[in-house]
Amino acid sequence: MKNYLFSTGMVLLLPVRAFADTGERGCWYGWGHMMGSGFGGIVMWILLLIAVVLIVYALMRTLKGGAEETPLDVLKKRYAKGEISKEQFDGMKKDLEE
Repeated sequence: MKNYLFSTGMVLLLPVRAFADTGERGCWYGWGHMMGSGFGGIVMWILLLIAVVLIVYALMRTLKGGAEETPLDVLKKRYAKGEISKEQFDGMKKDLEE
């Protein structure tokens, strides 16, 4: 997952670098006043990058299906499928709760 986030971040930063032509006015195609140079511009770029990373992370968690299965969930599925008996289920459940 870390590699995916890194790759996504790098892909998102490529257009920024490609269009980083300061030209005569010293701004990136008219963005100089909003997110150009100086401390305020750096803060805006950092906030934008954090927002993009959080959105990508949220999408990945949603597509993955949220949380992983607990051992009790696996045990319940095995019992529902008929792989284990009621006695085995109760014994294994008791072991998991200890």
